[in-house]
This record gives sequence, C-alpha cells and structure tokens, in this order.
Amino acid sequence: MTEPSSPAGPDHASLPTYTFDRSSRVIKRRMPTLELIHERFARTARLTLYNMVRRPIELEVRLPELKPYQVFVNAFPERTNINLVNIRPLRGVGCWIIDPQVVYIAIDNMFGGEGRLPPKVTSKEYTAIELRIIRRLVDSLLAEYEKAWKGVHELKFDFLRQETNFQFARITDADEMVLHCSFVVDINGRKGSVDFCVPFWVFEPIKTLLFSQMQAFQADEDNEWSDNLRAEMQSANVTMVATLAKRQGTLGEVLSFNVGDLLPIEVQEPITVMVDGLPMIKGAYGVRNGRYAVKVSDINHPVALSNQPADRGLIGPQYRERDAGAGEFTSEKGLP
Repeated sequence: MTEPSSPAGPDHASLPTYTFDRSSRVIKRRMPTLELIHERFARTARLTLYNMVRRPIELEVRLPELKPYQVFVNAFPERTNINLVNIRPLRGVGCWIIDPQVVYIAIDNMFGGEGRLPPKVTSKEYTAIELRIIRRLVDSLLAEYEKAWKGVHELKFDFLRQETNFQFARITDADEMVLHCSFVVDINGRKGSVDFCVPFWVFEPIKTLLFSQMQAFQADEDNEWSDNLRAEMQSANVTMVATLAKRQGTLGEVLSFNVGDLLPIEVQEPITVMVDGLPMIKGAYGVRNGRYAVKVSDINHPVALSNQPADRGLIGPQYRERDAGAGEFTSEKGLP
C-alpha cells in the first residue's frame, strides 16, 4: 500500500492554526443604539475633560465588543486602576479602567505642565493626590455617561470603590460574556484609553434596545408638542359647582317630609366652588345683573393640589369630599 500523496499547493505546516473554544471567542456584532449613546457620550465628555485639563482633547469611540471576561482581563497588566460601579436599576456591577497614560498626562496638565509622560509609565501605586484626580475623572465620566443613556433608558452609575488588581475586582465568572466599551482619549496629541466593562447579562432586560436599528432618540423637550397640548387643555370642559349650604338630618326626618315643607338653611361664607370635584375657588355669595353669582376672593392653583403627598392628595378615585366649605377631603380608607 502506498502512502497518500500530499495535496498540491502551499506548505500546510506553515498555515496558522485556529482554536474555536469559548475562552478565545470574541463576538463583533453591531449595536446601533449603543453606538449612538457612545457618540453622544464622546461629544459631551470631551467638553467636560477640556474644562478639567484645559488642553485640546479628542475622544475616539471604538466599536463595543462581546468577549469572555478572562479575555478582557488578559488584555490589561497585572496592576491597573479599576473603578467599580453599581448599575441601577439593573442588577450588576461594572468597572471603568483608566489608562495610566491618561492619568499622568491629565495630572501634568492640571499642575501647569505640558502633558509630558515620565520616561516609562509603570503600574506603581498611585499617590493620594493621583487617586483623588482619578476619582474626579471617573465621576465626570459617569455623569456624562448617565446623560448619554437618558434618551434611551434611565441608568444610574454609583461609584463603589477603587482596586488595582482584578483578583479583588471580579465582576463575573471568567467564561461569562462581558460587554467591552473602549474610548481613546487624545490630550494635546498624547493618547491613552478609558475602558468600560460590564457583564452582558446585566443588560439582558434592555438587550433589544442595544441591537435595535434606532436612528436617533429624542433628548430635548418637544416644545411644539407641549404648546399644542396646552392649547387643547385650555378648551377642555369642566364642571363647576358652588355649594351654598348643607343641612344634616336623620333618615326619620327625611321620611317625614311632605311636599310644600320648608327647610331652613343658612348660607355659610366663604363659598367654595368645586371644579370637577376639587376645591379651586373661594368667594362671597351675591347677585349680579339679576343672576345669582359668587365673587371670587381666592383661587387655589391646580399645581398646589397635584403636589400634595400621595397619602393625603386630593386627586384620585379613592378620595371623596368631606367638607366643601373648608375644602377638605377624606379617603375611603379613613385617612384624614
């Protein structure tokens, strides 16, 4: 039996070998909505960092990637600056990593230097002043990142603590997929990176938003819509009732009434005018041009009623009138 001849072509021993295991998997899938969020974050964060450093700053956005957490960790030196943040209302913890080059360039500029790096940037222990400046940088970035998310989903990033070793800053298991977002910060021609990492399962409730083909999102107030709504509300019909007097009696007295009987009453002033069940106007009873009327002496603005505490508010079907003369209400649960 003869040995099979080798196939024609280039030497197969020189071809690269690929291992398709989970630990080396990196998924590059477009997230249009997240990319829009990052573009807006880059515009606003650039101005914030400029006001802090007072040097020309550019912020470049890289495409977000899905990768195992261990692959993300292996891309950084053994000691680095890790800032842990809590993400509300989602359940999970993420981390922001500030490149030492960004830290040293920013510090040098803030203290009047020209942004020159030391001969070799090492991962030495940061001083107290350096840690305070890093915290200031992180707080500024978190504030701008929250604003960038506001038009899509309300998120809050609460700073937890700083670490220098991933061994003490483990945010998920090694083989879990994480979302890695990277930004390149160029300060006066010198570059460094700022990285944000979060377990992808944290974004599971809003995953469809990230992958949706969202072209833009409204972040500013729509004044035209507000003006139209206000104009339409001005023409809405409401019912106004002025209660002149009230009289209490027993069921026996009511049953004994006959046609023609007179019920003595006394008009109690001030008169309260109810607008759709709410005590809005107080005034005095009288006659004008031959017609009964109420002269307005006081107006209770609707905003004051809507600002009442939830358990004592005057709006809602669970409340009923108690004393129109005093403008007081009570709930059917017996709350005053």
